[in-house]
Amino acid sequence: MDRNRRDFLSVTAAAATLTAARPLLAQPVSSAASGEAGQQASAVASGYAAPTEIKKIEFFNLRELEGMAQKVIPSGGFGYISSAAGDEWTKRENEAAYKRLTILPRYLSGYKSADMTTTLLGARISMPIITSVMGGHGMAHVTAEAGTAKGTDAAGTLFTAPSQSTLTMEEIAKASPGPKWFQIYMPDDPGKARELLQRAKAAGYLAIVMTIDGVVSSNRETDRRNHFVIPLPQGNFPEPAGPNPRPFKPNLGWDDVEFIQKVTGLPVILKGVLSPELAVMAVDHGCAGVQVSNHGGRNLDDVPASITALPRIVDAVGGRLTILIDGGIRRGQDVFKALALGANAVAIARPIMYGLALGGWMGVQMVHEHLRAELEMTMRLAGAKSIGEISKHYLLT
Repeated sequence: MDRNRRDFLSVTAAAATLTAARPLLAQPVSSAASGEAGQQASAVASGYAAPTEIKKIEFFNLRELEGMAQKVIPSGGFGYISSAAGDEWTKRENEAAYKRLTILPRYLSGYKSADMTTTLLGARISMPIITSVMGGHGMAHVTAEAGTAKGTDAAGTLFTAPSQSTLTMEEIAKASPGPKWFQIYMPDDPGKARELLQRAKAAGYLAIVMTIDGVVSSNRETDRRNHFVIPLPQGNFPEPAGPNPRPFKPNLGWDDVEFIQKVTGLPVILKGVLSPELAVMAVDHGCAGVQVSNHGGRNLDDVPASITALPRIVDAVGGRLTILIDGGIRRGQDVFKALALGANAVAIARPIMYGLALGGWMGVQMVHEHLRAELEMTMRLAGAKSIGEISKHYLLT
């Protein structure tokens, strides 16, 4: 029996067992199986039929994936993943802003190859493209975050595990030996926050990504129209759902950054930075990095595209911390442009979730490898030999 077939049967069997045994919003899903099946714990909950196939997928560009995924993800889950806040202007602008930047090739460079390897906070990875934080991977596939982590590792890059995950952070860590960061929405209860952070460090996560732009719920109208409530267990928050299912701290401040630093001793990355002033303050408070992000347009609409905000942030920090960017990246040319403007790496979200839905960990791997191939093509045609060589001189400004 080939591995793809074995993976599919193992995951399907685990899913059936867990669906029968666990009620909606039950305790965290466990990896009961051994071997590869143990790396692919099911995220199925009663009443939600997430995709199950693990296979290679055929596509020609990342934009195609959304329509393909819509055919296999249940409508409520697809709406949650694909939609954004308000009029969704910022979501559209994230992509459109890249097209207003043009590449200025430097021909006759004499280079015959392109080196895409890079290092992020000590982790050596195959390309400056990582998996960004996304909540509830079980809405896209039964293997949930375990599948995404495994596919990311297969592509040789870094995975960011969400605190709002279907599986526990420990289950996710077991699914992949590759480098991983842990993202946190700060709980209002300091004891719970400390517990989460200590668990993350013990599980081998190398840095903490603190999301700073989610202190209140946004107006995601698609979810309201669908009457959608996340139908899966919350692996790191096993308490039953109640009148306040997201007891996150509503008044985040720099004391919370210091709290994370003291509890873990790990590098801290602030996700949600759009202003140079905030980026400079991150430097002053000892942060290791910032993720230039508008949450994929999912929180506050009518804020600038991430790539529009990036240059001023780069200029303000002057190389004193690592800079990541997410939002609207759909082509290798987009990655090249972000690097040229000063980002150290880009983080990909929705296309990864669509790849997971369509092919499990293999789909995730293929999304990463497709984007890497486009980046390599862009570097070769533009005349850049390595990631470190890419600069604003390759853009027409």
